Amino acid sequence: MPLYDIRCQHCDGIFEQQLAISALSTEISCRYCQQQTLAKPLLTGRVQFKTNYKWQPQSKAEQLAGKDISGPGTEKNAARNSVLHNCKGMNCSVCGI
Repeated sequence: MPLYDIRCQHCDGIFEQQLAISALSTEISCRYCQQQTLAKPLLTGRVQFKTNYKWQPQSKAEQLAGKDISGPGTEKNAARNSVLHNCKGMNCSVCGI
């Protein structure tokens, strides 16, 4: 039997209860206040999201640096991949500065 988190309608206490699927939406006894409450499980746990689009790199530069990059070597068929260079703009042969 699955384990469910149930919230009491009377005392707002949350407790775990093993219930058969057929026992959902029936009256059960609250562990805290001992009153009858509706066995309506809370939405808890892990949620998975389905994605319809998976990003694919269009060049070696995007493969290394990620999506939506710009700079030298980021063209689709660039011969030189210099996206990750660290020139700081001083006498760089790649940037031409």
